[in-house]
Amino acid sequence: MQRNLGALLRGLAGNPSAPPEALVRLAAADIDRTELARRRDLPAQAAVILAGDEDANLRSELAANPTLPAEVQTVLARDVDARVRGRLAEGAQYFTSVGLHAHHLPGPLSHEVYELLARDPQPKVRRALAFNRRLPDGIRARMLDDDDARTAAIAAAEWNPAPTARIGELLSRTTGAFSRELLLYRLDGPLPAEAARGMLADIDSSADPANSAGLLRQIAATADLDADLTDRFLTDPRLRAAVAANPTLDPEHVAALAHDPDNQVRAAVVARRGLDPVLRESVSVEYDDRSSGNTVAWLLTDDLSEPDQLVFARSRHQAFRKTLALRTDLSDETVGILAADESFAVRLFVCEHQPNAPGRLLAHIAADWKGYSRWDMLAHKNFPGDAATALARSDDPHDRVVAAAHPGLPIETIEALLADGADYVRRRAATNPSIPTDRLITLLEADEPAVVAGAAANRTLPVATMHQVLDQARL
Repeated sequence: MQRNLGALLRGLAGNPSAPPEALVRLAAADIDRTELARRRDLPAQAAVILAGDEDANLRSELAANPTLPAEVQTVLARDVDARVRGRLAEGAQYFTSVGLHAHHLPGPLSHEVYELLARDPQPKVRRALAFNRRLPDGIRARMLDDDDARTAAIAAAEWNPAPTARIGELLSRTTGAFSRELLLYRLDGPLPAEAARGMLADIDSSADPANSAGLLRQIAATADLDADLTDRFLTDPRLRAAVAANPTLDPEHVAALAHDPDNQVRAAVVARRGLDPVLRESVSVEYDDRSSGNTVAWLLTDDLSEPDQLVFARSRHQAFRKTLALRTDLSDETVGILAADESFAVRLFVCEHQPNAPGRLLAHIAADWKGYSRWDMLAHKNFPGDAATALARSDDPHDRVVAAAHPGLPIETIEALLADGADYVRRRAATNPSIPTDRLITLLEADEPAVVAGAAANRTLPVATMHQVLDQARL
């Protein structure tokens, strides 16, 4: 085991079955402990060790861990490196892949930590904190008066519900296009016409109006439109789609824009909430079948009865069918309709988001799709074992690495992957839970560091063997 001890220890640091006492011992190892710092089950004692490490990059990864104990959060909130404090402050969503991938928000930080970060001398740290969706209302309210106008704007924009009484004041305080755009996203109702004209005057007099392109679109989409504003926005080809989405646009213009020669404008009309269904279905829109965009925000949050689901599942517009496939409250009939959709994008979203996605569809999409979600599809409870075996025997190493850890692979296929020409395939194959224990232990002695690291990360590795490795490393 000594020959590839570093690879062994790195593998153990990522082993999902490693017990807390082993993780504490690994925290002191002279290896790359980034993966260890990211573990959601990191013991408090190990977190304390990593928080005191001299490597700021390691401390920064630790600060992004959503499961840190309060005492470690406090240490990191006082870290000398602003990057570390900022990673802790933002409370960023994190990605999980457990057969049905999803984003999750971390739990709240301690109140003492929020107070420390809200007083941080670096504006970039306070801005990161303002993005934190767990920020207590009392601290967020104080941040609306922050000396840094962008911090105040972010604090308001990320408050749910938005502090509508303060939006106008904050819009007048901030001059940056980014901050104003954030605030406009959170308006409770249309932007008053006079306020819109004031911002347009600022943009017109700006030395670099190109930086305000996004803000212009947001003004066009949110302003309380009168005849003058409507005419101004409609004469600018860049803003016509934003105007078409504006809920205050009069019905005559909506009907006219439904036949606009610009595809994006017609798509914006179609996506309007409350649009007459007959008009919506009469509009022709072309969609990019390989784009993850073109979704309809309100359809993700509205309460939908099963009949409503079926209506949108049968819509001629891919945008509605694709958005519907993102929801996880669909009936089996709705999922069945979407699973047979003519659009690749809709079928892909079914595979990525539906817990009852059909196995054969998962296999069909995974055979051609090269995106990151292929990994998740093979972990889906409905993914067929024979399809995983076919991928594992592919001529393409990208197929083989995705399939290599599937528990349904025959042992002879796993052995072939352990001898694969690509080291990343060999490492992945060594993590396969179907490898017999005695064979797995022999892989710890392999000449290949990739195989050793994979075997050490295998969740079926006996705990006694893990401690034996740590004893040999004198940890």
